[in-house]
Amino acid sequence: MSVNSFDPQQFDPSQASIELGNALVEQAILAANAQDDGAQLRLTADEVAALAPAITHVGWSAVAQDLSTEDLVALIRLFTLGEGQFSSWQAGAKSAVIKIARVMKAREEMTSELTAWIKANTDNRFLPYGDLMDRL
Repeated sequence: MSVNSFDPQQFDPSQASIELGNALVEQAILAANAQDDGAQLRLTADEVAALAPAITHVGWSAVAQDLSTEDLVALIRLFTLGEGQFSSWQAGAKSAVIKIARVMKAREEMTSELTAWIKANTDNRFLPYGDLMDRL
Protein backbone atom coordinates (compact mmCIF):
# COMPACT_ATOMS: atom_id res chain seq x y z
CA MET A 1 0.00 0.00 0.00
CA SER A 2 1.33 3.46 -0.87
CA VAL A 3 0.35 6.94 0.21
CA ASN A 4 0.50 9.88 -2.17
CA SER A 5 2.06 13.11 -1.04
CA PHE A 6 0.00 16.27 -0.73
CA ASP A 7 1.33 19.60 -1.92
CA PRO A 8 -0.87 22.47 -0.66
CA GLN A 9 0.72 24.88 -3.14
CA GLN A 10 -1.05 23.11 -5.99
CA PHE A 11 -4.31 24.61 -4.71
CA ASP A 12 -2.95 28.10 -4.01
CA PRO A 13 -2.97 30.18 -7.21
CA SER A 14 -0.82 32.87 -5.60
CA GLN A 15 2.01 30.33 -5.38
CA ALA A 16 1.62 29.12 -8.95
CA SER A 17 3.87 30.37 -11.70
CA ILE A 18 1.20 30.04 -14.36
CA GLU A 19 1.26 32.69 -17.04
CA LEU A 20 -1.89 34.51 -17.99
CA GLY A 21 -2.62 33.21 -21.49
CA ASN A 22 -2.63 35.59 -24.44
CA ALA A 23 -6.04 34.34 -25.55
CA LEU A 24 -7.60 35.18 -22.18
CA VAL A 25 -5.92 38.60 -22.11
CA GLU A 26 -7.13 39.37 -25.64
CA GLN A 27 -10.64 38.19 -24.80
CA ALA A 28 -10.69 40.42 -21.70
CA ILE A 29 -9.43 43.44 -23.66
CA LEU A 30 -11.98 42.88 -26.44
CA ALA A 31 -14.79 42.57 -23.90
CA ALA A 32 -13.58 45.64 -22.03
CA ASN A 33 -13.34 47.78 -25.17
CA ALA A 34 -16.79 46.64 -26.36
CA GLN A 35 -18.49 48.19 -23.33
CA ASP A 36 -20.07 51.62 -23.33
CA ASP A 37 -19.63 54.12 -20.53
CA GLY A 38 -22.70 52.86 -18.69
CA ALA A 39 -22.65 51.07 -15.37
CA GLN A 40 -24.21 47.88 -16.77
CA LEU A 41 -21.89 45.46 -18.56
CA ARG A 42 -23.08 43.77 -21.75
CA LEU A 43 -21.58 40.30 -21.64
CA THR A 44 -23.02 36.95 -22.61
CA ALA A 45 -23.15 34.12 -20.09
CA ASP A 46 -20.34 32.41 -22.01
CA GLU A 47 -18.16 35.55 -21.80
CA VAL A 48 -18.83 35.87 -18.07
CA ALA A 49 -17.82 32.24 -17.50
CA ALA A 50 -14.75 32.47 -19.76
CA LEU A 51 -13.46 35.65 -18.12
CA ALA A 52 -14.09 34.57 -14.50
CA PRO A 53 -10.61 33.02 -14.05
CA ALA A 54 -9.00 36.27 -15.17
CA ILE A 55 -10.40 38.24 -12.24
CA THR A 56 -8.07 36.70 -9.65
CA HIS A 57 -5.22 35.57 -11.87
CA VAL A 58 -1.80 36.41 -10.44
CA GLY A 59 -0.35 37.10 -13.88
CA TRP A 60 -1.87 40.56 -14.37
CA SER A 61 1.09 42.38 -12.83
CA ALA A 62 3.40 41.07 -15.56
CA VAL A 63 0.93 41.26 -18.45
CA ALA A 64 -0.15 44.82 -17.64
CA GLN A 65 3.40 46.08 -18.16
CA ASP A 66 3.02 45.60 -21.92
CA LEU A 67 -0.52 46.97 -22.34
CA SER A 68 -1.53 50.49 -23.31
CA THR A 69 -3.00 52.86 -20.75
CA GLU A 70 -6.32 52.80 -22.63
CA ASP A 71 -6.49 49.00 -22.39
CA LEU A 72 -5.59 49.09 -18.70
CA VAL A 73 -8.32 51.63 -17.94
CA ALA A 74 -10.83 49.56 -19.91
CA LEU A 75 -9.84 46.41 -18.01
CA ILE A 76 -10.12 48.21 -14.66
CA ARG A 77 -13.62 49.36 -15.57
CA LEU A 78 -14.62 45.88 -16.79
CA PHE A 79 -13.35 44.07 -13.70
CA THR A 80 -14.66 46.70 -11.27
CA LEU A 81 -18.19 46.62 -12.67
CA GLY A 82 -18.13 42.87 -13.30
CA GLU A 83 -17.30 42.06 -9.71
CA GLY A 84 -20.46 43.83 -8.63
CA GLN A 85 -22.64 42.24 -11.31
CA PHE A 86 -21.47 38.62 -11.55
CA SER A 87 -21.18 36.34 -8.54
CA SER A 88 -18.46 34.27 -10.22
CA TRP A 89 -16.28 37.40 -10.43
CA GLN A 90 -16.01 38.05 -6.68
CA ALA A 91 -12.33 38.68 -5.98
CA GLY A 92 -11.87 40.73 -2.82
CA ALA A 93 -8.20 41.49 -2.18
CA LYS A 94 -7.12 39.25 -5.09
CA SER A 95 -8.79 41.42 -7.75
CA ALA A 96 -6.99 42.08 -11.02
CA VAL A 97 -7.98 45.73 -10.55
CA ILE A 98 -5.43 46.01 -7.74
CA LYS A 99 -2.62 44.56 -9.82
CA ILE A 100 -3.46 46.73 -12.84
CA ALA A 101 -3.80 49.87 -10.71
CA ARG A 102 -0.35 49.22 -9.20
CA VAL A 103 1.17 49.05 -12.69
CA MET A 104 -0.56 52.29 -13.65
CA LYS A 105 0.63 53.95 -10.44
CA ALA A 106 4.21 52.85 -11.13
CA ARG A 107 3.90 54.40 -14.61
CA GLU A 108 2.46 57.54 -12.96
CA GLU A 109 -0.71 57.12 -15.04
CA MET A 110 -3.18 56.39 -12.24
CA THR A 111 -5.38 59.46 -12.00
CA SER A 112 -7.44 60.65 -9.06
CA GLU A 113 -10.49 60.59 -11.36
CA LEU A 114 -10.02 56.88 -12.08
CA THR A 115 -9.50 56.16 -8.38
CA ALA A 116 -12.71 58.04 -7.56
CA TRP A 117 -14.57 56.16 -10.31
CA ILE A 118 -13.41 52.80 -8.94
CA LYS A 119 -14.50 53.69 -5.41
CA ALA A 120 -17.88 54.96 -6.66
CA ASN A 121 -18.57 51.79 -8.66
CA THR A 122 -17.60 49.00 -6.27
CA ASP A 123 -18.55 47.48 -2.96
CA ASN A 124 -15.14 45.77 -2.76
CA ARG A 125 -13.38 47.54 0.09
CA PHE A 126 -9.98 46.51 -1.25
CA LEU A 127 -10.22 48.42 -4.53
CA PRO A 128 -8.08 50.01 -5.85
CA TYR A 129 -5.29 49.73 -3.27
CA GLY A 130 -5.47 46.14 -2.08
CA ASP A 131 -5.19 44.68 1.41
CA LEU A 132 -3.35 46.88 3.88
CA MET A 133 -1.61 43.83 5.33
CA ASP A 134 -0.12 43.06 1.91
CA ARG A 135 1.39 46.55 1.75
CA LEU A 136 3.03 46.46 5.18
